[in-house]
Amino acid sequence: MSYGRLWCAAVHTAERLTAAGVRPGDVVALLLPRGAELAAAVFGTWLAGASYLPLDPHHPAERIAYQLNDAGARVVVTGAGLTVPGDRRTIPAPDLDAVPTVPVDADRAGVAGPDALAYVIYTSGSTGRPKGIPITHRSLVNHITDYAVRFGVATTARPTGWLSTYSFDTSSLELMMPLLHGGHTVVLPDEARTDGALLAEEIRAHDIGFLQATPTTWRLVADRITDLLAGRTLLSGGEPLPGALAATLTAAGAELWNVYGPTESTIWATAGRVSAKPGDRVDVGTPIANTRVFIAGPNGEPLPIGLRGELCVAGVGVASGYHGRPDLTAERFGADSPWGRFYRSGDVARWLLDGRIDLLGRMDRQVKLRGNRIELGEIEAVLSDHPDVEAAAVLVVGDPATDGSLAAFVQVPHRPEAVDELWEHARRRLPRSVVPHRFLAVEAFPRTGSDKVDYLALADLAALQPAAAGGDTAGADGGDALTTTVTKLFAELLDRPDLDADTHFFTSGGHSLLAASLAQRIKDETGVRLALTDVFENPTPAALAGRLRGLT
Repeated sequence: MSYGRLWCAAVHTAERLTAAGVRPGDVVALLLPRGAELAAAVFGTWLAGASYLPLDPHHPAERIAYQLNDAGARVVVTGAGLTVPGDRRTIPAPDLDAVPTVPVDADRAGVAGPDALAYVIYTSGSTGRPKGIPITHRSLVNHITDYAVRFGVATTARPTGWLSTYSFDTSSLELMMPLLHGGHTVVLPDEARTDGALLAEEIRAHDIGFLQATPTTWRLVADRITDLLAGRTLLSGGEPLPGALAATLTAAGAELWNVYGPTESTIWATAGRVSAKPGDRVDVGTPIANTRVFIAGPNGEPLPIGLRGELCVAGVGVASGYHGRPDLTAERFGADSPWGRFYRSGDVARWLLDGRIDLLGRMDRQVKLRGNRIELGEIEAVLSDHPDVEAAAVLVVGDPATDGSLAAFVQVPHRPEAVDELWEHARRRLPRSVVPHRFLAVEAFPRTGSDKVDYLALADLAALQPAAAGGDTAGADGGDALTTTVTKLFAELLDRPDLDADTHFFTSGGHSLLAASLAQRIKDETGVRLALTDVFENPTPAALAGRLRGLT
């Protein structure tokens, strides 16, 4: 799509929003897949003076409904085949082939100033309710300008790859940075985030010059693209970057940057050019423009080089707080630093001698699992909503950056069989990336001396317990050759030689990365390419074999 068509579609969208009663300062929800229509809807929302609320069409209806109500979205821009929960006014996404021509000098300037909201984005909340984070145009433009200059986006002919889910703020960088600096962006398939072969194909086919991803994704694709990395800029963020992986990417000639930042400080707050050897610890660089970072001690005092403390971010990118949550805002944001307003990240870090920042882990129970920011308390709250669950405790088993998985311990004293219903209960209410992979029933939780749940003892218990099997495969035939093949692949990936055609992939230790590997192995064996959604919706060998038969 050309810049001219984008402008016309954006103006057309703005006019329709204004006609629907949208006024400057309102919030407009965008329930659309990534693509040109979404880009036009974003710019059209801004031309109408409103801010946008990005909604992932793949998220459960309950979560979408909560965000719509909490943000107070007046109108939803959506596409064909997508369902908007509740009774809310909707506007169809612009038809890019039918929008009328609009003069490029149409007077649309001055609708929203730099301190007006650009978007409201939701992240996990420890109470079971996602938190809305409002970000201004000033914050967004500061971030995009720094990165565009830093990476020379305006001077390269190669496109930027748009890979991130749009409900993540990192997606704004992939869309806005090239378009605001005369470049172009290519929308990459959702499946490319977990399919290394497909991502490699896309990078080659479109000659992608700038791409950001988590180390988990880079690990999937690194060995497939070493011959074409020279001169390309790669960003790695969302979880720790292992030195060995960094060495593989940089040895092939890539310009690799490790980035860090909570959503509350607008996408990425720091960046560091990486030159690593296997075994090296990779830092997160230094603050971007108009951003200050300090490491705080127990009383909030800035700490000197080498001492561990809480990483706090101040500067232009820091949000005003959480939408409608003054209590949580007061807990996580402060105003009395030497640099003004700041955000307490909950991350443990220290200054290195060269002025770079070494990130050391989390202070609370918020975790990063394969690049996804997860509040374990949110999952516990959702599980506790099940009528038969008296209490729930969730933890990460294994290394969060590589083979980690979520294990849920539940107390179901009155109906123990309810544990078999919990995967489906969670799947309907949580994003796929945070649905636990294992559910284990216990009579009581181990406790610490202060009568808190002893998560270390639970981790030891999880290591001793076999993964649960089970799943609804009514009517599926487990005796044919295709089912036997799929069962064998399940057994190999889950390291469970005893499983059968009714074994549930995700309650037996499977997770999204293993699901991607399973889809690739099935393609290698049968020649049929499965979408990741096929595995989630058909999580047993018998059911998945049935899906394969429907595709052939």
